[in-house]
Amino acid sequence: MGVRVRDVLNYRGLRLLVFEHVYPPSDDSFLLAEHQGVARGDRVLDVGTGCGIQALLAADRGCEVVAVDVNPAAVLCARWNALLNELEVLTLEGDLFEPVAGERFDVVLFNPPYLPGRELPRDDPLSRATEDPAVIERFLRGLADREVEWEEARIVVSSLTPEEYLKPLDEFEVEVVARKRLFFEELRVLVLRP
Repeated sequence: MGVRVRDVLNYRGLRLLVFEHVYPPSDDSFLLAEHQGVARGDRVLDVGTGCGIQALLAADRGCEVVAVDVNPAAVLCARWNALLNELEVLTLEGDLFEPVAGERFDVVLFNPPYLPGRELPRDDPLSRATEDPAVIERFLRGLADREVEWEEARIVVSSLTPEEYLKPLDEFEVEVVARKRLFFEELRVLVLRP
């Protein structure tokens, strides 16, 4: 797979390459990064890792990290960023919990897509990774069905997230730990517990 670097950013001591076809970190990414709730020694799963920002920050804090993404360009980007920052992150390609089914994690992190239809070409891997707001419902159902064993999950939810996709939240203890108001939406970081 040929890759092109679309952007380079520095964040909290990390140097991050963002490859073409990979979601670039934005306000939602940074809000979750500030409220990961991980501690040294935790086993962390970063679902939808993108360029790997959440995974790398957790690894830098002394966690054992597994990062998963359905987008092959994102998997490659996160691997490069782990090497660039000399951090150990196991990065796997697959849909949500599929590559780690049955494994145990202390913390699960997820910054799901929530904006419908940016109208990218269907063959663009970023399209599948960012244009399906229903993926949050599948993620929540996977947590509820214990596709992985977990103690706590932290997810980003936007005021633009369609309510029908958030119905499975009723199955968890939910706490709002952060809010950020933007001109067109409010972002929240939710902590979920079984």
